[in-house]
Amino acid sequence: MSDEIIVELNNVFLKSDRGAPVFQDLNFKLVAGRSAIITGAAGSGKSMLAELLVGRRFAYQGSVELFGQVVRRSKKRTIRKVRRKIGGIGGIFDLVPSFTVAENIMFPMVLVGERKKVRKERLLNMLTEFSLLKQATERPDRLTRVERTLVQFARASVANQPLIIVDEPLAGLDQKTYERIFEYMIKISCSGRSAIFLSAETLPREIPNSDSYQLINGALV
Repeated sequence: MSDEIIVELNNVFLKSDRGAPVFQDLNFKLVAGRSAIITGAAGSGKSMLAELLVGRRFAYQGSVELFGQVVRRSKKRTIRKVRRKIGGIGGIFDLVPSFTVAENIMFPMVLVGERKKVRKERLLNMLTEFSLLKQATERPDRLTRVERTLVQFARASVANQPLIIVDEPLAGLDQKTYERIFEYMIKISCSGRSAIFLSAETLPREIPNSDSYQLINGALV
């Protein structure tokens, strides 16, 4: 397993849109091939952490590095480059409303310039694996909550991006889908890729190759 650090937050301070402190001296490292489970109550800043990692928010103090690149407001090219390496599920990682299910799933491959033949093959694999063949031509507003979640997992898996951020993946799912999604979370963590799982509740079972943290009073413990 590589010792490459793919996420590093050093002494990060972040404020909300209203100016209230969210993170205070936040520090975090994630090594390639490992995953992190971050739990925290509603309002603790889990979704803001996701926004920070993809360059939708910026720290007013401290540094944010992904894949060895410093993420700053002024570095738009770096932000685009980093985002292409990150798959996202839940929270801010919604589906594109004007795209069909198939187009949403293929989108990460389009961004990285994958060949058309490869895109078609991987799309079929994802539609089959996540039982979405019948929904391939539907748009997101025609999908159920469960189907939207499955599409997001398919989209996050198709391009083999090295980091996946999963924000409240199990909320609102029926028990059968809950178990299915949890098994897929385990599969991600065992695949050699890295994941950050953000959850308001403690997960029902352990996830291999992962470390657990709590987000309390603006810091990870």
